Amino acid sequence: MIVDPSTTTLMSKDTITYDEQGQPMQAPPSYDAAVGSASNSGPYVPESAAKATDVKVPPPSDPYSAGSAPPPQTAQMPSTVVYNYVNPATGERVVSLLPPDHPQMVCLQQGGHVARSKFGLLGILAAVFWFPLGVGLCLLDRKVYCERCGVIIDEGMC
Repeated sequence: MIVDPSTTTLMSKDTITYDEQGQPMQAPPSYDAAVGSASNSGPYVPESAAKATDVKVPPPSDPYSAGSAPPPQTAQMPSTVVYNYVNPATGERVVSLLPPDHPQMVCLQQGGHVARSKFGLLGILAAVFWFPLGVGLCLLDRKVYCERCGVIIDEGMC
């Protein structure tokens, strides 16, 4: 689109559009006209700074001067020990932060958990009072956990 810089209207005179107040819409002023009106060509200085008088400003204090305490030292964190294991069941390499004597690592090294079941009170009562159906309900109300490391293998329904 080619624009004639001498005109201020957006369209030709026979197709002038008007805004809500009935005023003709005009194009904004050109860059040269807007910038040319600025009197000083240097950096922008606010008017309040131009009117400033001689004011004494204290020099910035050095935070590490002899009169103050030295900066705090950052504590050195000990390096993290990483243990490498081989899963006996699959042969894959396992990288862990747990030491070899940790109960979960003992279960991994032995190849499995030692399962122990605990039956809930409601399951036992159901097995006693509703014998054939109650045994199934008792099996639904059990919790299976590892005796060695304590991880819950099966939470049960209830």
